[in-house]
Amino acid sequence: MIEDRYELEELLGRGGFGEVWRARDARVGRRVAVKIGYPETVEAARRFEREASLAGNLAHPNIATIHDFGRTEHGGRDAVFLVMELLRGRSLAEVLDAGVPPLADALDWASRIADALGAAHDAGIVHRDIKPANVMVTESGVTKVLDFGIAKAQGGPGTELTATGMIIGSFPYMAPERWTGGANGVPVDGRCDLYALGCVLMELLTGSRPFPAREMHELLAQHLTMEPPAPGSLREGLPAALDPLVLDLLAKDPRQRPATAREVSLRLAEIARGAVADPAHTPVVPAHTPAPVPAVPAAPAVAWPPPPAYSPTVHTAAGDPVRAMFGRRLNLLLEDAPTDLPERLGMLVADLTEELGAHDALTVRAAYHRAMAVRGQSATELERILPRMMRVLGLEHPDTIAARAAYVGEAAAHGPGDGRRHEDELREIIEQAARVLGADDPVTLTARYHLAGARRRGDGGPDGEWGSRTPEQARSEREWLGPLLPDLERRLPAESPVLLDVRRRLAHAAWLLGDYPTAARLYLWLYPEPEGLAERGHAEVAYRVARSIGEAGDPARALTLLKPLLHRLHLTAGNTHWLTREVTDVRADFRRMLWEDRRSDLGGGLSRLFGR
Repeated sequence: MIEDRYELEELLGRGGFGEVWRARDARVGRRVAVKIGYPETVEAARRFEREASLAGNLAHPNIATIHDFGRTEHGGRDAVFLVMELLRGRSLAEVLDAGVPPLADALDWASRIADALGAAHDAGIVHRDIKPANVMVTESGVTKVLDFGIAKAQGGPGTELTATGMIIGSFPYMAPERWTGGANGVPVDGRCDLYALGCVLMELLTGSRPFPAREMHELLAQHLTMEPPAPGSLREGLPAALDPLVLDLLAKDPRQRPATAREVSLRLAEIARGAVADPAHTPVVPAHTPAPVPAVPAAPAVAWPPPPAYSPTVHTAAGDPVRAMFGRRLNLLLEDAPTDLPERLGMLVADLTEELGAHDALTVRAAYHRAMAVRGQSATELERILPRMMRVLGLEHPDTIAARAAYVGEAAAHGPGDGRRHEDELREIIEQAARVLGADDPVTLTARYHLAGARRRGDGGPDGEWGSRTPEQARSEREWLGPLLPDLERRLPAESPVLLDVRRRLAHAAWLLGDYPTAARLYLWLYPEPEGLAERGHAEVAYRVARSIGEAGDPARALTLLKPLLHRLHLTAGNTHWLTREVTDVRADFRRMLWEDRRSDLGGGLSRLFGR
């Protein structure tokens, strides 16, 4: 056990960095990977800290998620440990050991790496060690960039050398400016990652690296002075657009490379669409390379380029009876919503996969609805299907938009780190949902709700029962959720958990700010029978409801609610409990208020009686 939380179960690997274990997080009951290092130098320890601090602030489907970091003792030695999501699959280095992968896979993986780099660069982080061994394709087809151990904050302190003067990084994939340490005023920024991506893409396309040398001094000379070959000169039949892309990525001068990772992703998507549109255009693998073997299927993830066309299966015609039967079966399940809906949808997905294929649009839609049905039990199913939805259904499909809104929204609300790191993506989803589905569509409104939640978490707002705990947080809550409430009330059903949560948070915010009329109105919507709440419900909630009603102008009703509540508190909490004392004081205030009102009414009546 590490820190009485992470139970090490199986050693997955060992290397110069230390060990990687499969482990169980006893606190939340999930399987994780724990990387344990035994640093002999300060720099080695900082590598783990750097990976935790930089990658830990990145939330992206194509970047391995970091959960925790700390120092411990293991095997009688001082150690540092890094806890990350447990991935099952193959690294691209393992894929390349088996041979040159299919063109479609190579383009897809490279595009997903570009997506991950784009997210890192947007966050001001340069990876500096992109290579096949640091990219994994999971069993579910998701591409993950790993190991931010030598990453640095862009524009921040950092060097290309260790304390002993050695260059840090993987020599076959290092950009020229990294070899020279940024000399001659050439900055080491995100474009060095694009150079490394160009090296990886060359290897995926041809089985060969851009520069063949193995010794460090030879690689130095080649990266600095030698022009790389075009991929088309090493493998026949590649799309013509690949040559300029790879050569642009491998430009010696960073200013001549693509400006952003997103540009690379879009160019790769365009090439992939052209390759699929021309099925006769099949690249020939050079005879000297091993024969290709089936590679781990991959799927696009997060740069959101327009989806490429997908290969048709047997049942693609609109009037095909098999497709029509499956379509009716899906629609009936969604309309009837039986109690065993997840199981029924799971069987339908299995049947569709067998008949139409895993990448058929109908299969993907059924898998999406199953993922939504089991969200409470499985947090990963939606993540797994989302890339396939984007590729097959397209970014503008309503189901894809809804899936993105749910996935990113839940990451913003409950994921690790600052909720505000999801803010830009949520704004993009809101804009797209409003354009495609309408500004009043529940998906659009729910995305707006998640954006408010992201801002609240970014402001340090807690996710507990009450939400805001200070007047400042309450004002922020009102600012973001107040304008949303009328739209939610108009479009969402009364039992919607989103509407319920917004009303609850705004009621509490009004309470903290002393806006008792608003608090009373919202509390009475949430608790339409406050008498039962006072007798049997949550005592503090009952007190807030009763006091809001009294302060809003109905002290008589407030007293009828406070009486049974106070009786219950005397029995359960005791006379000295803070809530008992506060309820006692407030009841006395309301009694005094009623007495003064009655005396005022009595005085007014006597004056009228005697003509004064």
